[in-house]
Amino acid sequence: MVKELYKNILKRLPSALLMAASVIGVLYTQNFLIIGALVILVAVLLLHEWLQLSKTKINLGQIIFLIAPIVFSMYLGKIFVKYFLLVAMIFWIIYTISLISRRTHLIPGVSFNNNYLGIFLIQSFSFGVISILLFLNYLEISNFFILFLILFCTVLIDVGAYLVGSTIGKTPLFQELSPNKTLEGLIGGLIAVLVFILMIYWTELITINLLLLIALSMPFAFVGDYFESQLKRNQKLKDSGSLIPGHGGVWDRLDSHISVIMVFAPICIWVS
Repeated sequence: MVKELYKNILKRLPSALLMAASVIGVLYTQNFLIIGALVILVAVLLLHEWLQLSKTKINLGQIIFLIAPIVFSMYLGKIFVKYFLLVAMIFWIIYTISLISRRTHLIPGVSFNNNYLGIFLIQSFSFGVISILLFLNYLEISNFFILFLILFCTVLIDVGAYLVGSTIGKTPLFQELSPNKTLEGLIGGLIAVLVFILMIYWTELITINLLLLIALSMPFAFVGDYFESQLKRNQKLKDSGSLIPGHGGVWDRLDSHISVIMVFAPICIWVS
């Protein structure tokens, strides 16, 4: 088992380091135009991969559904994004409740064939990232640093869950969706993030408000992971794609980020 874990880490590491370096480099510039271009690129890759997996043809309704929120956000600004992200957060809360109660199968349309769902998730993720950079003005910390922390903590919780789950994990949580994810992995990931945010709070790099918001949002990383597992299981897929060596597709890599951003961003906007 240790040998296989070591092999998987070596397989994932190069692409993981490349992605991390790219994101850190872009955020370090603190140039909204460059970051915006990266967000658009990621959104296009997510949409392309979703449509590749979908068996539903694109129609006029889907195109309007894609364009309309962009137009409204440009015209109405923060107020539209605020309510759009609130709907997104409610979606994840409902899915979390259904996951805990083991009734995810009762939520209609959770499928790669539902292009409206894919568009909604991609739009919400994009609006979430942009809103963190533009609309947060009460935490007294650089918004670029806040976005970095959210992305880093999401990676950390995934890595912690993977390492702990792969070594000592024995208790499956929701086996019908993902038999390899365990309770031990979940606890390990949460502890890793908690230790990290407590350390940076102790060094006074973040405020107690931000610490609590991160702690509240991070468990949704697991929800996003299980959500994508349900999408793939419904489609009988192992990975959403093969674009990222060792990680699979873009959805495989960003599933946890999407759910966390879609919870963290609306909470911050509504309490600001």
